[in-house]
Amino acid sequence: MLDSVGTTTGPRGDAGETRDALWRAFDALPAGVCVTAPDGTVVYANPALHRLLGHAPASLPGLDFNTLATQDGGADPAAAPEVRERLLRRHDGGAVWVAEAASAIEDSSIASPGGGALTLRVLTDVSHHRRAEAALRDQLLMKEVLFETLPVPVFVKNAEGEYVDCNDSFERYTGLSRRKIIQKTAFAVMDPRMAKAHEEQDRELVVNWGQRSYEEAVPFADGSTRMASLTKAVYCDSTGNFGGIVGVIHDLSEGLPSEERLQTILEQSPIGVSVSRRDNGRIIFVNTRFAELIGLKREDVIGRQARDYYLDSNQRERVIERLRLSGSVVNMEIQFRRADGSSFWTLFTVNQAVIQGVQVNLAWIYDYTERRNMEEALRDMASRDPLTGIYNRRSFMELARSQLARAHRFQEPLSVFVLDVDHFKRINDSYGHATGDDALRMVAGGCQSILREYDILGRLGGEEFVVVLPGATADESRVVAERVRRHLARMAIPGPEGRFHLTTSIGISALDGSSDTLEKAIHRADLALYRAKREGRNRVVVFEPGM
Repeated sequence: MLDSVGTTTGPRGDAGETRDALWRAFDALPAGVCVTAPDGTVVYANPALHRLLGHAPASLPGLDFNTLATQDGGADPAAAPEVRERLLRRHDGGAVWVAEAASAIEDSSIASPGGGALTLRVLTDVSHHRRAEAALRDQLLMKEVLFETLPVPVFVKNAEGEYVDCNDSFERYTGLSRRKIIQKTAFAVMDPRMAKAHEEQDRELVVNWGQRSYEEAVPFADGSTRMASLTKAVYCDSTGNFGGIVGVIHDLSEGLPSEERLQTILEQSPIGVSVSRRDNGRIIFVNTRFAELIGLKREDVIGRQARDYYLDSNQRERVIERLRLSGSVVNMEIQFRRADGSSFWTLFTVNQAVIQGVQVNLAWIYDYTERRNMEEALRDMASRDPLTGIYNRRSFMELARSQLARAHRFQEPLSVFVLDVDHFKRINDSYGHATGDDALRMVAGGCQSILREYDILGRLGGEEFVVVLPGATADESRVVAERVRRHLARMAIPGPEGRFHLTTSIGISALDGSSDTLEKAIHRADLALYRAKREGRNRVVVFEPGM
């Protein structure tokens, strides 16, 4: 039954040859891979793991893997084959979080020299993900603390005009508790005539967005009212649509805060603040946080041009255009330049104002770099197939379409080939799904060891893989595909009862004219693959019209 899958060697097979074949397949994988003996000694570690832990090539074998692990992410060690997270020591004294998938190698022909089964560990770097999660939690906590400790009353309304939150200062100032106003509109909280005046200002904001300041009476818990200056601004929901209104109350009876008090508030702000003249663009004030983000002393920033800190002139033009149209910019993602030439991402807010008769731009910059890095790290994780580490179907199609567009633009050749593991179901049925997963990982690694660096390899699903070869004709792709097929056929796959071999069938299609699409090319390669299957498998077939 297994003849069509490959030759099976029993427990008495050549252990050294089996191990060498297994190790070579793992050498090309982008994820860290190591094999450990029952006592924890590292028997093999691939180049990716050496790079991940900062060790010199081939220096990990012989070390005790347990001395590399500093912390477990909480999963039950006996819960293999589940993935768990743990912290590994780097050679330079640092540490890296990894997701570890461990499984026993039950092939008796490559057992540990001291007896017992070897353990295969696949280790994927998740440090960026861990740091991103921690940074996001810290940001949310900081925002909550900042909201609650602001010395001015602040309230938040949703898109339906209902109060959804307020800070402690609001409760102390008005005497109205959160419980009394949450999920209620202004008409349920205050006199209808007063509520109507506030609602009219809200409607203006809904239409024009931006920011709005006005004077109006506000209610108190004892039934009295007091004139106050209110500043309101809209905020967006996660889809970019109108989410609601944030309002700040300034009590007119207390008068304007002194210059010394304003200076103290600004210096304690975790957000960078700058003021620049609108007539010549020169900066006339910055707080300490702004100077820290730029990397200069405050006195060295004063007098410089605000435009000098934009990294991208196109982004600066967008800010100017938005200010011209609406008078404000709210939470725009802008990249700024530090004094040392490095860059950082910010959430940038600007409002136009008049201070002591001078027209100015008031700007707030919030360092957004960690959050943006987190988003990029999560996008990278989402682009990979979790089993093999190569591109998943969605990411492969995006990258392949860009190569197809380039081939059309420069009138260059391009080929696609689809690879399928022959009788893969028999492998799963005969050796188990864990061995089948190992076989797919070895197929991915075997393909990467033959393909060029700029060829694109993806997993379409199951045992089917797809490759785009930029700049290659069908005949040139046939040569590459034959090398891949022969290499995979020679690989010895470890199984529970000994090693075995597998074969693959490959269909090829070249780019066909300036109107060809990626989907059509893959479909033609599939037709060629079906022909290879019908003709006996373990072969390469190039698409021809009429298939």
